[in-house]
Amino acid sequence: MPQCSPTDDPSLSDHLWVGYHPRAMAPLIVVVAFISLLLWTGQWYLDDISALAVQLGGWATFAIAWGVWPAVLVVFLYRCVTFTYRITDQAVFVDFGPLYYPVTPLRLETLDPIVIGGGWLARQLGVGYVELQAGDRVLRLKGVWHPKSFVEKLRAAKNAAKLPA
Repeated sequence: MPQCSPTDDPSLSDHLWVGYHPRAMAPLIVVVAFISLLLWTGQWYLDDISALAVQLGGWATFAIAWGVWPAVLVVFLYRCVTFTYRITDQAVFVDFGPLYYPVTPLRLETLDPIVIGGGWLARQLGVGYVELQAGDRVLRLKGVWHPKSFVEKLRAAKNAAKLPA
């Protein structure tokens, strides 16, 4: 008889199932765009970049500025496709995809404290992170859309789990 994983358990009732929100990459994209723009245009007003362009050739500095964008795209797609956060009536299940070790589910009754955070730009965009602590384990859920709403649903599920059946 095949073994069922905890995520296949039909007795678990889903409260919320979300993933990494694309807006969470905006701060990184802004920084990379700024640095790329500096490299593309710096030949005209920055002596160090002008010297680099003379040594490597103008096309080399142009290629360096463009070369980082495929990596940013890969990170963006990987996070948006694979990062999933699932709140059930008993636990929080987190999956970061095949490049990370599997994450053991966190039982709702063991979660305390729950921290919300994010940078200024991320907060303006409505995204952030939620940090869950269960005993000595700390797990950060990145790229959560409306993290306050996520935590409210998490706390509601936690409180419902405490109620007697």
